[in-house]
Amino acid sequence: MRKAAYIAKPYAIPMKGPMDESLYEIKAKIIAVLANPKRLEIIDLLADREKTVSELAEALGLAQAATSQHLAVMRKAGVVDARKEGNFVHYRLADPKIADACGVMSRAVVDLLVNQQEKLRPVLAVARKQG
Repeated sequence: MRKAAYIAKPYAIPMKGPMDESLYEIKAKIIAVLANPKRLEIIDLLADREKTVSELAEALGLAQAATSQHLAVMRKAGVVDARKEGNFVHYRLADPKIADACGVMSRAVVDLLVNQQEKLRPVLAVARKQG
């Protein structure tokens, strides 16, 4: 079994008091906005370059109206920015670190799944023998 590597948290902001609670509330709101598979997919699609609603809708396999609703929620939370050019609205990530954070979460999920699989391997072996 691999050992966990612990690193310093450069993103941690040392605070005490009411601001600390407010920061947690803000983070929770942003995480709630991202707690949707299609919105996470939008983050991945916008990681490289800005895209129009129609480009995003096609890539997501959603209607433009549904895509626009997701983008409106993300824009209200400050996750994406929009600019209008002619008849098109172009969306981009408000900060590239959003895609980085989602990438870290993806890698953590894979590690968790691998760890769970390793823990289940002996149980499955016993079940197969009994089976």
